Amino acid sequence: MAAGAGMTPAALKTAKTDETIMKPTFFRSSRSIAVSAIAAAALAACGGGGGDDSPAQAPIATAATGTVAVAAMTGAPSCAFDQVNVSIARIRFHKDFQATAASSGWSEVAFAVGAKKLNLLNAAGVLSGATTSLGDVTLPAGIYTQMRLVIETPVAATPSPNTVRVKGQSTIAGPGAPGSLETPASLASEGVKMPIDLTIEEGKQASVVFDFDACNSIQPRGDKYLLRPVARVVPAALNGVSGYIDKAALASDVVITAQQGGISAITTVPNPTTGEFLLPRLPAGNYDVVITGKGRATSVIGQVPVAANTTVAVSTVAAPIVLPTSTTSTISGQIGYAAGKAAPESGTWVAASQSIAANASTGIPASTFAHRFQPVDQATGNYTLTDLPRASLRYALYKPALPLTLANITTVPAAGRYKVEAVATGYSRVTTFGTNSSGVPTATATADVNASTGNVANVNIIFY
Repeated sequence: MAAGAGMTPAALKTAKTDETIMKPTFFRSSRSIAVSAIAAAALAACGGGGGDDSPAQAPIATAATGTVAVAAMTGAPSCAFDQVNVSIARIRFHKDFQATAASSGWSEVAFAVGAKKLNLLNAAGVLSGATTSLGDVTLPAGIYTQMRLVIETPVAATPSPNTVRVKGQSTIAGPGAPGSLETPASLASEGVKMPIDLTIEEGKQASVVFDFDACNSIQPRGDKYLLRPVARVVPAALNGVSGYIDKAALASDVVITAQQGGISAITTVPNPTTGEFLLPRLPAGNYDVVITGKGRATSVIGQVPVAANTTVAVSTVAAPIVLPTSTTSTISGQIGYAAGKAAPESGTWVAASQSIAANASTGIPASTFAHRFQPVDQATGNYTLTDLPRASLRYALYKPALPLTLANITTVPAAGRYKVEAVATGYSRVTTFGTNSSGVPTATATADVNASTGNVANVNIIFY
């Protein structure tokens, strides 16, 4: 009898495969299980003569597998867009973080009916920390350290699979038109790489939730936009920081961020009616909650302790956070690169920040807070940091007993002055440049852009 007799065609096909790559071809409904059988290549041979002398068929070994539930966290419309629509074609997992897109050993998940289309800005889920399920998939047991999202790219003569709708507009710009979103081909070949620490145990289910940072993933390029995804894995268990903003400030485009050392971990906006907000799914640690608004002084709740499975309140509906009014200024300029240097494909960002010194008597630690952090126009290098308050920053160190009392605090630079920095992959952070007597650009030790009395233009930064 020929080897493999009695096996189904699907099992025989699997038995001939010596790789561990799984390619399930479909997802069922939300949170369904995509099942892929993995059979061993142990096939019993049949001897001649028949009867009781025939050898017994060896048992078929089965590779150990578990499942992982994959979900995406959608964010608040906290930037210039009402919609950011992205189409995910596949999700890939690998046990080696150094593996390239072309390496063998990938476990791959594809969707049954084309790509999974997501609007990354979902105001309805802001207060619940809701996620969008992408289904459950079976993976070989082991530890996975890399995950990639493969993004669908446009095909000639078809609508773009990835789009944005600019805030206040009723329609989405068509391909190539002003306001349209361009998708680099590398997102389909390389995907978006994320580090993960995922253990798949035999017969058990794990969870992966990722945050596709919509606002920081869209970069201006002339009159169009470019998709440069910024994504990270976030805790699957719901936790975070909650609170309320005074209703009087809700018409001021209030934005709330959880920061560590001036680097934002997550951004949200308050409910436009109640002022309630939630900063969900934060890795355990201490965070500065930074609250900004147009025509408002910036307020900070410092060192909020976030645990793995709890949500910490920093204000209540009865005692919301009040944002005093403030005159504001704009700082603008251009980011450039010296001869022989090139702008990174991942883009360049610019930030305006202030710092506070440690105070042993009050227990306040030294920290830095970014008032604005945004991408630079990739076509021109131009940037504009708007709505920078001239009033003093207000601060309260977190304590469990609420309400907290926010008060003016001394910053460096002083009120109405800002440290302006450019950030680019592969380069050190660069602060504002001046020129010496010969006109040669020189980096200043501490940037101090004085916007306390009006707008400041031509704050230009060059990467060397």
